[in-house]
Amino acid sequence: MKHRIVHPIQKATFINPYPSYAKGINEATVYPPLGLAYIASSLEKHGISCQIIDAHALRLDHRTIYHTAKSFKPDLIGITTNIVTADAAIGLGQYLRYKFPQTLLVFGGPYATAESAYILRQTKGDIVVVGEGEETITDVVKHPDNLFSVPGIFFRKGKRIHRTPLRPLIPDLDSIPFPSYHLLPPLSFYKSRSRATPIGVMLTTRGCPYGCIYCNKNIFGKTFRMRSPANVLIEMELLTGTYGVRQIDILDDNFTLNTSWAETVLDEIIQRKIRVLLNFQNGIRADRLTPRLVAKMKRAGTYKAGIGIESGDPAIQKIIKKSLSLSKVLKAARMLRRAGIVVVGFFMIGIPGETGETIQKTIDFAKKVNPHIANFSVVVPLPQTELYDIIKKKGRFLHEHGSATGFFTDHLLFEVGEVNENLIRRYVSIAYKSFYLRPSKIIDILLSIRSFSELRWIVDTARPLVRFLCR
Repeated sequence: MKHRIVHPIQKATFINPYPSYAKGINEATVYPPLGLAYIASSLEKHGISCQIIDAHALRLDHRTIYHTAKSFKPDLIGITTNIVTADAAIGLGQYLRYKFPQTLLVFGGPYATAESAYILRQTKGDIVVVGEGEETITDVVKHPDNLFSVPGIFFRKGKRIHRTPLRPLIPDLDSIPFPSYHLLPPLSFYKSRSRATPIGVMLTTRGCPYGCIYCNKNIFGKTFRMRSPANVLIEMELLTGTYGVRQIDILDDNFTLNTSWAETVLDEIIQRKIRVLLNFQNGIRADRLTPRLVAKMKRAGTYKAGIGIESGDPAIQKIIKKSLSLSKVLKAARMLRRAGIVVVGFFMIGIPGETGETIQKTIDFAKKVNPHIANFSVVVPLPQTELYDIIKKKGRFLHEHGSATGFFTDHLLFEVGEVNENLIRRYVSIAYKSFYLRPSKIIDILLSIRSFSELRWIVDTARPLVRFLCR
């Protein structure tokens, strides 16, 4: 390896980069870097001192990050990446490579997993951790001088980049230590739509067996795995008891996939009388909801749930392979509304095969479903997805390596068929104006607010939307 590695590795700094250029993200919602907190806790379990620098939450520039890390004197620096933070992570990696020439530089996250060799070449980094990182990073720390023995990584040795065999998914999620919340900034730095603060975040399941063409499963894979209800409840009690959390946002992809397990978790929350509000930011499949499950969600403290709908056109639903009945979407939204749960609908604009007519069907369906909030996000093709391959074969990318500035914008990264920038700009504007600029919707949103923090979130979210619509 080109750069000298300090032996043994005793200290590790992990960084969540700040994408200052990103204009299409919801800055009213900023979550703790849960992946880094899991990685750090896994190393702390083995006696490694860790530091987390959340440059996104704190809006730190490269120089501030450098001085913060320098005072800690790490033997390993890890940077997480996703499609939006990719450019920031690469720039930060280049900077820190220069400043820390003898420190092991490691990347992880979905973008680094998908573009491992590119990341290493661009940054002169040493290692990319592929997929789930808790066990892999532990092996890297144990065997930094024998990386060929570590499954699940790309690494540089001399001028060559090597890849080791994939590491199996972690079968027992209960074996993973709880995230190192104590290494994060105060929870007051994080925000989402909240009826009570501070907020905490949790993952109670990993993996998704569905075949949506736009979804990248290169971290948690296709195998659905659940933590035991007891393990979930212990972490909830840790968050509410030790950290004073009053709202927990569940970030699962598929909390409701196994309804029996989901009901057991909710029953335990009710029986233990854990006083916390729940926000299911994602992970609620409309076709998995039942009146009994929704009732238990409400009794357990759920006040908000998001449903991934994507398109209101059955033909486009088939293209994206979501396997979702639109009639069940309508039923699910009505069940949640009747239970007094705020409903958020997620829609996508720009799916290959779309036309102005199909997008209009999505807008019309959004109004028919009538969630309290509707997000119309422009399609972002994630590397290592079927969608990415479709565009590569049938269209063209407008930006190399697929980096993005966000999902809530009219900025398009590709062209395919009738999907082009003019179409997207027109219909993103139509979607937001048509859905929100109705007196009944404005009243609906206002009546859903129950706290000052919720009102503040609505205002912070609406401000950039209003600027966008008034262009």
